[in-house]
Formats: sequence, structure tokens, C-alpha cells
Amino acid sequence: MRAGDRFVIPEGWLRLSLNPLDSAARLARPGLDLLARRLFLDDITGKEESFSEAALGLERQTDQIVNTFEPLVGLDVNDPADAERILSIMEGHPRTREFWALWTGHFLAIARVSSGEGNINRAMWAIACAERCRSMMLFKSELEEVVWMGFSVKRTIDILGTWDGNKGEEDEEFWQITFSENSYVLSQVFAVPLVFIQDKAYVGGMKMDRSNARFVDYVLSAESSREAVLIEIKTPTTRLMGSRYRGNVAPSST
Repeated sequence: MRAGDRFVIPEGWLRLSLNPLDSAARLARPGLDLLARRLFLDDITGKEESFSEAALGLERQTDQIVNTFEPLVGLDVNDPADAERILSIMEGHPRTREFWALWTGHFLAIARVSSGEGNINRAMWAIACAERCRSMMLFKSELEEVVWMGFSVKRTIDILGTWDGNKGEEDEEFWQITFSENSYVLSQVFAVPLVFIQDKAYVGGMKMDRSNARFVDYVLSAESSREAVLIEIKTPTTRLMGSRYRGNVAPSST
């Protein structure tokens, strides 16, 4: 740097998230703790005198999240005339951050009104409900993907354990059942996301007397192109390649 230079961090360059895929930095353990404290505590312990203002700020924040939700375009969470329509639409999106933002704001509003009316018990109940809904909102926005990644890794470890313990298994039905119960493993072979359709699927060839029917072990579909992917499995003890002929290796006849 030279005299007169100004150091500028581009907007959006420094992103901190509990989800490592959304973070532009690598958090140390203390940094992870600090970020979690900011997200979940939001310094609420130091806002006793200004709690009403802080709660109202959170209510506005949840209103903004709900109002920018694509299925609710044209509707306003603060317009009583839209309330029934919004609730009807959100019933179809119970696993979203916006769903929990809606209920966080709803309970905050109940607490605000109840406090003004002197109904302290109802206000305390509504605040407790709002905090629990806010926790779900934060889980959906910050933690769900990370937790799912952990479960996905565990599933992969489990299936690798199955492989290690059954490398000599010659019964193809065993592997058929194993892959049917863990179909996600098959999709790991491909570079695009796949959707499991059916195992032991009929693919044609049947005559009038039902002879010569052809079946494939698995049928999957590519999410992007909708193209069918046919998978035929073999046991670990089955030879896939035959003898070498003129420098080329042919598929095994068995």
C-alpha cells in the first residue's frame, strides 16, 4: 500500500455463516461460538430497558421475511384482509424459514397486545412461543443444511461399513435390498442429481405367454433432463471383465 491508498472490503466479500458452504471465512472454535451467540442471543440480555423496542424490531424483521416470500407476492402480512389467504398459503410451506418467521411475528404481536392490555400471563406465554419459533427460523436459515450434511456423512459411513463387512457376499438379492434401502448411494456414481424411481423394473421384451421379460435392477431419473438411467448391479465376486484380446479387454461372459 502507498500513501493515500484506501483499503476497501467489497460489499458481500466477507460472509460469516454457521454453514461452511455459505461462509467466505474459516471459523476457529472461538469464532464459531461468537457467531452462534450473536445469532441466538442477539445481545438480548443487555436490552431489558429497551426490550419492547427490540421485540418490535424483530417483529418488523419477520414481517419483511414473510412479505418477500415468493408465494406471497402481492399480499401483506400486516393487512388483515390478507391474513386468511397468507395462512392458507403458508400451510403448504411448513418446512421453510418463512413459515417460522410468520409464527414468530404472530406471537410477538400477541405479546405486544397482551402486555398493553395488562394480560401478563398471556404476554409471557406468547414471548415463549415466539422464541421457540425464532429458534426454528434460525435452524432453517443457518443450521439445517449443516445438520443434514452430518447425517449424510453418517449414512455414507454406515454403507461403507456394510461394504467392508460383506465383500464376499455372492447373493445378488442381498445387494439389491441394500441398494434399495440406500438408493442415494447409486446417485453418488453420477455427476448430476438423480431421483430413485423403481427397483427390478420391467423394461420390455415380454411375449404373449409372458416369457422373455426383461428387467433392470434400478431405474433412476436425472432431475434436470428427466432422462431415464438404467442400472444393473453385480455382486463383488462377479467378474466384470473377461480375457484380453489384441490389447482390448472384453466384458465377462459371466
